[in-house]
Amino acid sequence: MAEGPVGTGGNVVVALVATRAPWGTAVRSFLRDHARGVTLEVPADRPSLGEVLSRADVLVLDDVMRTVTVADVARAHEMGAHVVGVADRHGGMGARYLEHLGVDEVLSSSCPPGDLVATFLRAGKRAASASGGPEWPRLPGLAAAAGTGRPLSSLSAWTKVSGGAGLSEMVVVAAQELSRTMRVLVIEADDATPVMVSRLMRSGEGGLPWALSRAAQGLGALPEGLSGARGDGTRPLGAFDAVCMPPGTPLGVHAQHLEKLLREAAERYDHVLVELGPLGGGAAANRSRAGARALCMASSVVVVAQPDPEGAARLVNWRAAYVGEGGSSPCHAVFGRARRSGYEREHLAGILSSNTGAHPFASCRFLPEDPAVARARWNAALTGRGTWLAAAQVLAHDVVGSAGRATGRARSRAWAQRGAPAVAP
Repeated sequence: MAEGPVGTGGNVVVALVATRAPWGTAVRSFLRDHARGVTLEVPADRPSLGEVLSRADVLVLDDVMRTVTVADVARAHEMGAHVVGVADRHGGMGARYLEHLGVDEVLSSSCPPGDLVATFLRAGKRAASASGGPEWPRLPGLAAAAGTGRPLSSLSAWTKVSGGAGLSEMVVVAAQELSRTMRVLVIEADDATPVMVSRLMRSGEGGLPWALSRAAQGLGALPEGLSGARGDGTRPLGAFDAVCMPPGTPLGVHAQHLEKLLREAAERYDHVLVELGPLGGGAAANRSRAGARALCMASSVVVVAQPDPEGAARLVNWRAAYVGEGGSSPCHAVFGRARRSGYEREHLAGILSSNTGAHPFASCRFLPEDPAVARARWNAALTGRGTWLAAAQVLAHDVVGSAGRATGRARSRAWAQRGAPAVAP
């Protein structure tokens, strides 16, 4: 290896899991003295590892310490990191153990530290480049890079500009309503406030992490990635399939892997509803690559806000950012838990219409506060009646459109002939 600093032409984050093996000390010393453009992280336990994975380009582990599990390696792949295993022939468990964990490549601890570091940095640079680098791409760039072309007619994106307005419940009711004539899938891609496992009475095992892991490996994510029954006799809610985000530490959704999952889902289902976390307004609208890519792919978008002037202002900002970045799909503004006051509703609708100019929302809806919704959630049941339910059902059909419903009926018949399984109502 040539003498002198090891340069990468850009910063690479290397997460080197703490180890008592001598090679670990040698590599850290070499990085400190000879490498440039490198940020070294040394997680010493699983909690710190989970925090580091959100920013690592390459994860390095060995066969001496057992800090890392199969799930951790799968999560690293979800985040777009390259995983390198170092086999210690003296005190380790061997390359077979590392391969079982799912590492991308195995190196020997007998390699000179400089050679090990060079391999780490080459892998990390490739991973950083594949993930789009530190800058968030603009929406048109995402669409072009992904080759999305026209938005997928069988995909709708559901997001929000503020919490507490009932987004998740709207997704559940819309999916249930559409499942009367279609084969429907719900994908919960909101890693900040996941609730679908509990709301739909599904198992917390597998779900979105497993589906994205399979997509990252080029494998089919469905039906393996579906969130199924809990296994304790509890009957899942809904006549639709679901891929839920399990509760716990936020996963962080990788944009390319989510895209693969959405494309596969759109081919298998009549309609797919993907729930996204808040994207914010203005420049903040690009801070979720996964959410931005899903918006590019969706043929229609539902954006939910609190029923007050601040919520309306956030909707205006969101719409301006979406249009400014090249978004062109119809967007439906929804004020959740709205009061029945005609004056308030007219005022909020006026804020939207007077501030969105030549690019108005396709519709402005008000879903009222309804005790039936709270009772349904309390009783672990689906909302069965009330004004809120009726308004949400109308919204679902308007978002999909009559053409989508006709296509859905035809495709559902094809699925029935193939005997494809679905979660029972």
